Amino acid sequence: MAIWYLAEVVTEVRVEDEPSSVVHFDLHAVLASSAVEAYDKALRVGHAKTQQYLREPDGKLLSFIFRGLNDLVAMDEEFGDGARLLFRWQPSLTEAEIQNCVTPREFLRAIQAEVGDGSETIQ
Repeated sequence: MAIWYLAEVVTEVRVEDEPSSVVHFDLHAVLASSAVEAYDKALRVGHAKTQQYLREPDGKLLSFIFRGLNDLVAMDEEFGDGARLLFRWQPSLTEAEIQNCVTPREFLRAIQAEVGDGSETIQ
């Protein structure tokens, strides 16, 4: 039986003549019958991100380089509206630390992008 896995794909973005890179962490859903199959499929997804093109308007070479997976985890619920996609825990937090874990609505990236304040969407 196939189940859904979440694969966090790491892609380095290099701009010609720039001293440092930007790293993208993209979360992809992968349907597979085993963790090994999910790993292989996630690698294919990552390798498909490898590309180069000339950036407008300066003509510098922009390179997307697949670096590997940061994580691969099986979903423990059926994939669908409201399904839990990922679970993590942090023990021994104070009340102030718990409050810092919660982002106010107006600062959530999806809300900012939708109201058109110039913020980028998740890519």
